[in-house]
Amino acid sequence: MSRKPTTLEEWKSTLLAAAAMVVASFLAWFGLSRLSEGTAGDTIGTIASVGLVVWMVSQSWFYMTQVKSPRRILFLMGVSFIQVVPFLFAAAYGAFGYQDNCVIGAQGPADILYFSYVTFTTVGYGDMSPTGLCRALAVAEAVTGYILLGLFVAAAVALYARNHSPD
Repeated sequence: MSRKPTTLEEWKSTLLAAAAMVVASFLAWFGLSRLSEGTAGDTIGTIASVGLVVWMVSQSWFYMTQVKSPRRILFLMGVSFIQVVPFLFAAAYGAFGYQDNCVIGAQGPADILYFSYVTFTTVGYGDMSPTGLCRALAVAEAVTGYILLGLFVAAAVALYARNHSPD
């Protein structure tokens, strides 16, 4: 069992990793959700979706094999759950374009981000809906939301149980 990280120096690499994930996901969303209608479309959207899958697999591998501290895993999962994954899905939606090419009712980047969070949390207000290839992407995002929430809760309970077990 690894020692618990307690100092800022011990958390430095984890905080840098979290900051890098936040910045990368924001830049992906910012860039891809602002593509012109001539540039956006099925090809660039599919490439962005494949990139999203590669990112998610690499992050899962990283959490499972490289991060040894349960506290660090929980922190990184929380950052992913709250900001990174919805922003990356929003980037993929934006890469497909607007004018009802991907999400019916979305008029710009903020609408795509809103739709992503609503889909990720499986709230589904119904004011916007996916179409075309984005329907599969929306299903993948909803399933990812369920899985990530389940893993996050399981990790939090395991960490709590480990720290509060009767000796």
